[in-house]
Amino acid sequence: MSEEDKPGKEYKDKNKSKGKDRIVEAIMSDLGLEGESKKRLLAKLVEQYGYDEAKVRYRAKRVFITERYKRKSTDIR
Repeated sequence: MSEEDKPGKEYKDKNKSKGKDRIVEAIMSDLGLEGESKKRLLAKLVEQYGYDEAKVRYRAKRVFITERYKRKSTDIR
């Protein structure tokens, strides 16, 4: 029996997905973010940092602060 055929695999995947969605939604609401691209980025960060919400929140703040700074500095002529 392969790993995919074992009972309970589907249940674990659903729980992981719910946990990821919960973390992503919490961070988006905290930082006041909107949009699917930001949601996808946060989902990747959640997977990359092993569902550690504090690490993901820190990294997301750094990413979005840098993005805003870049945008403002290029707008100045």
